[in-house]
Amino acid sequence: MAEHVFGFHSIEEALRRGVGAATLLLSREGPRIAELRELAEKMGVPVSEVGDAEITRLCGSPTHRGALLVLARASSSQKSSLSHHLKEITGDNPVVLVLDGITDPQNLGAILRSADQFRVDLVVIPSRRSAQETQTVSRVSSGASEYVPLAVVPNIASALQLLKENGFWIFGADAEGDRTDSLKLTGKVCLVMGSEGAGLHRLVRERCDFLVAIPAAGHVDSFNVSVSAGILLFETRRQQGFPHLKD
Repeated sequence: MAEHVFGFHSIEEALRRGVGAATLLLSREGPRIAELRELAEKMGVPVSEVGDAEITRLCGSPTHRGALLVLARASSSQKSSLSHHLKEITGDNPVVLVLDGITDPQNLGAILRSADQFRVDLVVIPSRRSAQETQTVSRVSSGASEYVPLAVVPNIASALQLLKENGFWIFGADAEGDRTDSLKLTGKVCLVMGSEGAGLHRLVRERCDFLVAIPAAGHVDSFNVSVSAGILLFETRRQQGFPHLKD
C-alpha cells in the first residue's frame, strides 16, 4: 500500500530514518528542494521530476510546496502486534500512551510530536473511529511520527487488559480524577487520553486503575487533548527523573 509524506520537515525526517522502498517526487526548485534532493540521493532514494498537478493529485492537497515522498508500507493488519511491541519495551520506567479515539489528525500529529519529545515507548490507537497515520499527521508532527512506535489495535479495552498483564498501571485522563501531584507516576505507566469532547469510553474508563486530572484554574472546560497529553507526559517523565535524557 503506497503512502505519502509531504512537508519539508516530515520528508527530511522520513529520509533520515530510512524508508525502504520509496521515491521522492519534486516539482519545483529552491534551496530546501535542493537539500531534500541531496539527502534522498545520499540515502539511496530515487528522485523523479513531475508537475505540481501530479503531486497535488497524489497527496490531495495543494500545500505540498513541490515535494512528496511516496513510500510503500505494510497495511495496519501487517504491522507488529501489541504483544510484539510490549516484548520490545525495556527499562524501569517505560511509558505507553493509549489514545481512545482521537479523530482529528491535527491532534494526533501534535500528540505524536510530544510523544517523540518525551520518548514514549509506544502509542496505541484503535483501528476504527480514530485518526490514523496520514500525510497530515506526519506533517503536523514535523516528522516525529516516523520515530514513535505505533500499535493499531481492534479494541482499546482489551489492549489495556494486556498492558495490565504486562505490569503496567493504567492512568486515565479525566477532569474528575485525582490531581497529577497526588499520584505516583513511576514504574510502568500507561496514560490513556479520551476522544475530543466525549472523553474516555465507559469500558475504557472501567479498565483504568486511576483517573488523573491536571490542576487548572481557567474559565473554559478543559485543555485541548493534545495539550493535556503533553502536560501529562511531562509530569510523568518529571516524576521518573527524565530517564530518556540519560541515554
